[in-house]
Amino acid sequence: MLLLLVLIPVGLAVGIGAEQVATGKPYREMVEQPGRVPVVAVTTGALFGVAPYVVGVDWVLLSYLWFLAVTVTLTLTDIDTKLIPNRILFPGTVIGAALLTIGGLIEGGPVLRAYAGGIVYFLLLLVVALAARGAFGLGDVKLAFLLGLFTAYQSWETLIVAVFAAFLLGGIVSLVIIVFRIRDRKDSIPFGPYLVGGAYLALVWAGTIANWYLGGGA
Repeated sequence: MLLLLVLIPVGLAVGIGAEQVATGKPYREMVEQPGRVPVVAVTTGALFGVAPYVVGVDWVLLSYLWFLAVTVTLTLTDIDTKLIPNRILFPGTVIGAALLTIGGLIEGGPVLRAYAGGIVYFLLLLVVALAARGAFGLGDVKLAFLLGLFTAYQSWETLIVAVFAAFLLGGIVSLVIIVFRIRDRKDSIPFGPYLVGGAYLALVWAGTIANWYLGGGA
């Protein structure tokens, strides 16, 4: 309980910071015209509050909190600009990998599997991007390494569910957008939010989804 009293306010602050980085607005302007700031702050605070229940309270938790901060920022940036900038992704990935490695080694966790998962997801998205000829950006490909790193650390099942969930979410939402003519077919739709959303879903429910699937949906 005490940990939650610390993490939730930190998450709220991180959400505000993520919005500021994504939009480039000064803090004063964000206060005067908050827009989506409250939603982002509350959502990030909730994510920080849930994190200990998902990954446990150990040395790895800090890396997952960093992962949440980076992926929320990248998601907002991708929504606004349809870009996943290297200035956020590269340091976010390096620091996240370092924190996960240190925490994983202290806890005796599957660090090698995490890196293998990152490479697998990266290569998979690279193949898809090359085959799709522009439908996916290289930013999505580079983001896949970070997502694969943190999902595969939990299990291979988590990584697999993250991949399928990302494409399922992307397909469903894109179809709705086109059917209801929210955007034209020629308009580019950022895929980063679906990649991140798939990873979040997998981290929380991968075990349940895998058991349901292997059990034939029973």
